[in-house]
Amino acid sequence: MSGRRNRIALTVGFLAIGFAILIAYKVWQGAPPAQPEIVGQRLPASAQVTPIEGGEPYPLSDEIVGVTVVNYFASWCAPCRAENPVLLGLRAEGVRVIGVAVRDEPAAAQGFLDDLGDPFFRVMLDPTGGSMTALGLGADMPQTLVVSSSGEILMRHSGPLVGADGEAAIEQIRELAGPR
Repeated sequence: MSGRRNRIALTVGFLAIGFAILIAYKVWQGAPPAQPEIVGQRLPASAQVTPIEGGEPYPLSDEIVGVTVVNYFASWCAPCRAENPVLLGLRAEGVRVIGVAVRDEPAAAQGFLDDLGDPFFRVMLDPTGGSMTALGLGADMPQTLVVSSSGEILMRHSGPLVGADGEAAIEQIRELAGPR
């Protein structure tokens, strides 16, 4: 009986030590860097995109006509595939949605849209992710912004427009960018 108690005590001790090491590592590692809050900010001129057909980079703000939804996506992004039907629905409702393919090849981005349906009024490329960096969006994909006609960012949603968080974001998008 005492041998069993010793093994249990030893197991609990190892678990406690392992947990303490994990906590210490997380504290030492620190919190992840905070993403800057961009709602209320204007699109910076440094947020550059390129037409999917090719050409010279230009400011993303040049694509903003009226209230516009900007969706950062990629052909290699599984959550982007999951949200594509939602974006198709928004476009069918009359919401102006433009797409920015991030770290993607033009042919791959176009193939993605050909396979799933193209929900975008216009598609641009951000081949290096520089536009996302200029906006402080981090690397998570997809990302969706609602931008006013003056270039002010009215809303940001990080992640796919599916599930409970996605549904709440879709309602906000409809309120801010619905048909005019």
